[in-house]
Amino acid sequence: MTAYVVNEDSDSVTPIRTATNTALAPIRVGFDPEYIAITPNGKTVYVVNFGCPCPDPVPNTMTAISTVTNRAVKTIAAGSLDGPDAIAITPDGRIAYVVNLNSSTVTAISTAANTVL
Repeated sequence: MTAYVVNEDSDSVTPIRTATNTALAPIRVGFDPEYIAITPNGKTVYVVNFGCPCPDPVPNTMTAISTVTNRAVKTIAAGSLDGPDAIAITPDGRIAYVVNLNSSTVTAISTAANTVL
């Protein structure tokens, strides 16, 4: 089994083998990763990247990570500069819902296609 830990300061996620407490190579994700959700089948980890309205805005995204390869497989736009701040996945694993803090909206994402619905 593998646990996934967000590293906000380095814009990455570190997989950790729980049987040996061994950290694997960090996985680069988007700017300011905040929250993680794992599909019920355990095949994909989704990381919400809050982004930044800094002097040069950084788009807000969600990164899909394959648990088989421990690699980012796709970056998905999630709320523009709305500040995606939390994530939940339906029990059947078909849809990920991302809460957008700055606009009080929710972005629905198909986990099969890794696209916004």
